[in-house]
Amino acid sequence: MPYLQIISQIIIFELLDETGTGNAKMQFAGNNAVNKIMTEISGHTVKALKATINRIDSSNHDKKQQVLTRLSENKLPSTKTLISYFELLLFICAFPPDKKILAKAEQEMLRITSFLKNSKKIKTALITNSGLPFTPYVSRFSYDCVQWLMNHPDCKIRINQFEDGVFELNDVLKMTLPALERSETTAGLDNTALLKTLSVKKQDQLRFLIKEIGKLDKQPGLTDHFFDGLGIQIEIMPKNKYFSRVYNRLPDPEVFFHREILRKFDYVRLFNTKITAPINLTATQKKKTILVVKNAMALKDRETDPVTYMDENSFRLYELERGITVAFYGMLPQRQMPLESYVGYTLFKNGFPAVYGGGWVFGRRSNFGINIFETFRGGESGYMMCQLLRVFKQVFKIDYFEIEPYQFGLDNPEGIESGAFWFYYRYGFRPLNKKLLKIANDEFVKISGPKHYHSPKKTLVKFTESNMVLNLGKKNHVGVYGISNKVIHMIRVQYHGDRVKAEAGCVIKFTEKTGLNASLNEHEAQVLKEVAMWAEALKINERKKLDLFVQMVKTKPADLYRYQQLLLQFFNE
Repeated sequence: MPYLQIISQIIIFELLDETGTGNAKMQFAGNNAVNKIMTEISGHTVKALKATINRIDSSNHDKKQQVLTRLSENKLPSTKTLISYFELLLFICAFPPDKKILAKAEQEMLRITSFLKNSKKIKTALITNSGLPFTPYVSRFSYDCVQWLMNHPDCKIRINQFEDGVFELNDVLKMTLPALERSETTAGLDNTALLKTLSVKKQDQLRFLIKEIGKLDKQPGLTDHFFDGLGIQIEIMPKNKYFSRVYNRLPDPEVFFHREILRKFDYVRLFNTKITAPINLTATQKKKTILVVKNAMALKDRETDPVTYMDENSFRLYELERGITVAFYGMLPQRQMPLESYVGYTLFKNGFPAVYGGGWVFGRRSNFGINIFETFRGGESGYMMCQLLRVFKQVFKIDYFEIEPYQFGLDNPEGIESGAFWFYYRYGFRPLNKKLLKIANDEFVKISGPKHYHSPKKTLVKFTESNMVLNLGKKNHVGVYGISNKVIHMIRVQYHGDRVKAEAGCVIKFTEKTGLNASLNEHEAQVLKEVAMWAEALKINERKKLDLFVQMVKTKPADLYRYQQLLLQFFNE
């Protein structure tokens, strides 16, 4: 491709404004002029790039640059190859070997953005839910997530269709409509006909349903139940380039350039390396970062409770090594779990959301779940997980982590095929079951030998019969299930299975012991029931522990970090 034509193409890219629009006529004319002499990017060339993608060393560096240059001189395809190319570019942006290759990858992302905005050739079905700029999404989301999307600055949404649901609209609206309209719900109309009879315009249907179901929001579980039961499939249309996986990133991160993909490191030493204090975010920075966290889930058709029901007051951001930043966040009081704290996290790699999941924190222990976005699984997966464990360990003083078998294969064929059990084993996790622990230790000796041994599938499936734990201390700390089992026993023995009577009775006993007479809001009153039953079931009568319980009543709904400190004090007393 002649040098002057390359330069003219780059000038076209630079004409794009912040929304990715720029001068559409100039872009279209420029692309056409160049495309006439271009051959289309082939799957073979993209595979050549993939072969070099996570091999960051001197032998692959020049090859990667050459392949990228060759791809940039070819016409973008209107096939699945475009999505494959996009995924590889996204990986390079998160794990760049140097400034030159990063600039080339960013330039190609800009070219794809312009191409998608102007192209009429690509079939919608091919690019739907791909995460590319200016492409649609079709999925089902929770009531709260849809509310958030309705007010999103970078996209608009509408009902795509009603899938087979548990409920019909008649079932829901007969509880929410004004009395004079409720008769319409008894006429046997289907969902579309009912909305038409109620004179709800197509473009207003989603907002109408959100408002009607919102009348039930005094019990959040009820709104979720009815909204999910309607089977509403949502279509999302981006307004600009920012609602896409490539432009959904932290603003202006300090880029870390990789001389290697780090696979071997001392994870224990890493756990004990002190982290810095959370970043002091301005209100604007915090708002933008939370938007990136929430977008990351919607753009991958995922939801977790801490993201959907985030308590933004709990949001913290920690800057670590090698271009890693970790966000922690808790949940709104009405969505919190009994006794423990479900803490969500997002890990960013050079500004890009790369990992999400959560920890179920309770004193010195935490259950742990991790999900690495597929795009970044060829990178520093083990290192990223250990960085997350490090932050949990130091922020919440955790020394006992537990993971459930789904993470490494139970009802998860991909986990078995990938040998995920050994991923966790290499970083200190071990089966709780002693027999399985011995099998695992023996298997690991074979794997570590020179004969390229691989564990049989049936052995990996066998491992899923036990949870795995990473014990950095010397104790097996009590979990919420240990307390709840004793509460169940107490209700059966002392209150003959009458749970209403048990709650009321335990609260009376607790307030008599502690002298608690403060007025409580509904969230504090719920925590009071939980700690009162805990105190009664475990016969806790020490003054110091009861005082800590009283503090927990006020603290748990408002401050997950302070609540965790109180739990640590309680268990250390």
